[in-house]
Amino acid sequence: MPAPEKPNRTFKVGDLVRMKPASDVFQHLPASASLVMVTDELPTSSRFFYGTVCATGERHLWSYDQFYLLSKAGA
Repeated sequence: MPAPEKPNRTFKVGDLVRMKPASDVFQHLPASASLVMVTDELPTSSRFFYGTVCATGERHLWSYDQFYLLSKAGA
């Protein structure tokens, strides 16, 4: 039997994250479009979270590996 998937969650609700520069998603957008506020964690997933794009207010499902932490919630 394979080992259980190791969680790679690194962000919590309220954290401000930025899209990694190598991500194609925001390559041609202004820098402010790459800022995302983490809004929901998915307890059943170690790979995805919901976040709101700060520049537009749009909410999306994102992958943890597309981002790096810019500021922790409450910091």
